[in-house]
Amino acid sequence: MQIDSQDRISAPLSAWWTIIVLMLLSLYTIADRPLFNMLVEPIRKELLLSDFQIGLVQGLSVALFTAFVGYPIAWLADRYDRRFVLFASIGIWSTSLGLLGLSRSFEEMFIASAFVSVGEAGLVPIALAVIPELFRGQQRHLANSFMLLTGRLGSGLVVAMCGWLIVAVDSWREFLPDVLQSLSNWRLTLLAAAVPGLLLLPLILTLPRLRSQPAQKFDSKVESPNDGRRAEAGHNTSVMPFLRSHRLAFASFYFGIAVQVFGVGCVMNFAPVIAMRQMAATPLMIGNTFGAATLVATILGFLIAQVGYRKLQPSIGPRLPAICLLGSAAFSGMVAAALLLAETPMQLFFGVGCFLTIVMAGTMLFPLALQDLTPSPIRGRMVSISVTFNIVLGSLGPVVVGAVSDQLKDQANGLMIAVVCVSCLAMIVSTLLLLPLQRQYLRTVEAARKAEIDAS
Repeated sequence: MQIDSQDRISAPLSAWWTIIVLMLLSLYTIADRPLFNMLVEPIRKELLLSDFQIGLVQGLSVALFTAFVGYPIAWLADRYDRRFVLFASIGIWSTSLGLLGLSRSFEEMFIASAFVSVGEAGLVPIALAVIPELFRGQQRHLANSFMLLTGRLGSGLVVAMCGWLIVAVDSWREFLPDVLQSLSNWRLTLLAAAVPGLLLLPLILTLPRLRSQPAQKFDSKVESPNDGRRAEAGHNTSVMPFLRSHRLAFASFYFGIAVQVFGVGCVMNFAPVIAMRQMAATPLMIGNTFGAATLVATILGFLIAQVGYRKLQPSIGPRLPAICLLGSAAFSGMVAAALLLAETPMQLFFGVGCFLTIVMAGTMLFPLALQDLTPSPIRGRMVSISVTFNIVLGSLGPVVVGAVSDQLKDQANGLMIAVVCVSCLAMIVSTLLLLPLQRQYLRTVEAARKAEIDAS
C-alpha cells in the first residue's frame, strides 16, 4: 500500500472547526430519544396510547424510515458536497421534532418520529467519512476519539439537560404567546428542543467544502484493456462483491452488533419509564440520576477499554476487537438480569450504570473492528449499512418490550419483567451471532488490506 506523504502534516484549523461542529450536531441529535422517554407518561395519557403504540413510535417508525433513507443518504454524501446533505438532514430532524410536539394522534406521532431518524442516519456516516479526508496519522485517531467520546460522554449530559428542560418549560410559559401557553408541557418541551437545530444549521455552511473523491475509480466493473489489474481491484472493492466474498464475517458482525444494540435499547429506553411509573420518580430526579449514571458508566467503560486494550493486545493480537464485542454481549446480559432486584430509582440506575459500563467497555472497539474489516474505498457505505442495521434493530427493542409489557399489564412490575426478559434474550442471541466472527475476523481483515493495496 502506498504511504500517504501527508501523514505527518498538521490539519488546518478548518478541519478542527469541522470536528467541533460535528460534535455539536452529534450531541444535539441524540437528545430526541431520552427526551421522548421522559415524556412518555404524559404523552401516553393525553393521546390514550398503549405501551405497544409507544414502542411503535420509539422504534418501528424510526426503523422503517431508516431502512429506506440510510444508504441513499450515504450515496448522496459520496457524490455531492456533504455540507448540503448534512444541512438537509439536520433541518429535517429539528423540524420533525417540532412536529412531534404538535402531534394530535398516534398516526401523526408515528410519521413525525420516522422523519426524526434522518438526522442520525445522515450524521454518522458523513462524520466517519469526513474525518479520514481531513486528518492524517495520529491526528486522525485523535479526531475519531473526540467524536466517539462526544457521543458517549455527552449522552449523560444530554439526559440531564433534557430533565432540566422539562422543568424549565413551565417557568417560561408566561412569557410565551397566547397560542402556546395553552399547550401541554410535553408539547412545549418538544417544540423548545427543536429550536437549537435551526440555530445550528448556519454553522454547517461555515464548514469547508466536503466532497469525497469520485467512487467510480474504485467501483468500476468494466475491465480496461490497458489495466486489467486495476479493473479487477475495482470489482473486488465494490460493496456487494466484498460483502458476498465475506458474507459469514459480515453477517456475524452486522447482526451480532445490531442485536446487542437492540438489547441495550430495551434497557435504556424504558429505565426512565420504569422509574417514573413503578417508583414514583420525577423527571428532574430521572434527569439527574440517570444522567449521572450514564456519564459515570461511559467514563468507566472508556478507561476499562483503554487499559484493557494495552494489557491484552500484546497477548491476544489483532483479534482483540472481535473478542471484546463478544464479551460485552455475554457479560451485559448477566447484569441486565439483576435489574429485577431494584426497588428504588437509585438502585435501578445503579444497575443500569453497571450494565452500561460493560457495554461501553466492549463496544469502544466497535469502530476499530469496523475499520479493520472494511477496505477504505468503500468504508463510508459499509458504515452506513452498519448504522442502518443498528438503528433498525435497536429501534425494534421498544416495540417488543411494549408488546410484552401489554401482556403483563396486570402485574405491578410487568414493564420491568418485560425489559429484563427481552434484553437478556437479546444478549444471548448476540453472543451466539458473534461467535462465527471470531474465526472469520483475521481472514476478512487480511482481505480488506489486500483490496486497499490493489486499489492504491
